[in-house]
Amino acid sequence: MIHHELGNVLFHAHCLRHTHGTILAEGGVNPKTVMERLGHKDIKTTLQTYTFNTEAMQQKAVEIFEQSLQA
Repeated sequence: MIHHELGNVLFHAHCLRHTHGTILAEGGVNPKTVMERLGHKDIKTTLQTYTFNTEAMQQKAVEIFEQSLQA
């Protein structure tokens, strides 16, 4: 199995769905689009389980807020 080859028993192919959703969210893809790509019927599943808030996303939020203060 791949998780043994990687030396990580916690890894499984399903982890790639989480990675896929997070990469799309980090890139600014609309959450509904991410939901549809992952085949979910409920946006709650996508947002609570399949996307993670990354450092890059946090930094982007700071930049957007700072830009709004300068306007």
